[in-house]
Amino acid sequence: MKRVDWCLVRPAKPGATGVAALEGEIAVLVEQAAEEVLTEEELERLVALEDEQEEQTVLMCDAVAAPRVEDDPDWESRICDEYADTDTDLELEEYLELRAKDPDCDRCPFASPYSLYPLDPCEFSAGPLFVILGDAAVHAAAKRAMGPAEMGELADAIDTAAARGFREVPEVDARDFLKRAAHFLRFWGRHGFSVKPVEPDELPPIMTESEPPDGPDDPGEPSSYLH
Repeated sequence: MKRVDWCLVRPAKPGATGVAALEGEIAVLVEQAAEEVLTEEELERLVALEDEQEEQTVLMCDAVAAPRVEDDPDWESRICDEYADTDTDLELEEYLELRAKDPDCDRCPFASPYSLYPLDPCEFSAGPLFVILGDAAVHAAAKRAMGPAEMGELADAIDTAAARGFREVPEVDARDFLKRAAHFLRFWGRHGFSVKPVEPDELPPIMTESEPPDGPDDPGEPSSYLH
């Protein structure tokens, strides 16, 4: 099944300026990383830009007042069990303090059930949509970048197409999937978020440092990771 991920694009905070320029520079560096290994300075610049972007935009958890780890009455017991299975040099009290304010994705009612959890619980894996529905207009819209208005329009189009009929597939509950896809679009659109569809299988590899040669006749090739 084709993989298409609807990734949320965070809105700018009130009064924030230059967010579009930030995102543009980040996109240039990411594209450059697909063609060559970034220098240490370029990598530091990319990290700094992403940190600045986070400061200037609304985080998903903040937008919906998502639960934090410490909101769970049993959180200390849970995190102690987690600590026992974690390879860390931190003392338990330090670890508890560090984790207390983290988003609690396990208990978050806004996490998408159709995502690559726990990698990104706030995205939606839309690939099944292209099998369940046979509507070409929906397919085209689902692969375009969308602002809040376009997200609402696509949600309406999904509902309309689903009412006409859809295909059952063994991988997912088709009716539930379509309902949640439309809800995802409407819910996050109401909070000012946009969507950027990503097709991971078609992305170029990100170049990393060259690996050591495998043998005396192997000059070594740059290693790569898919996004």
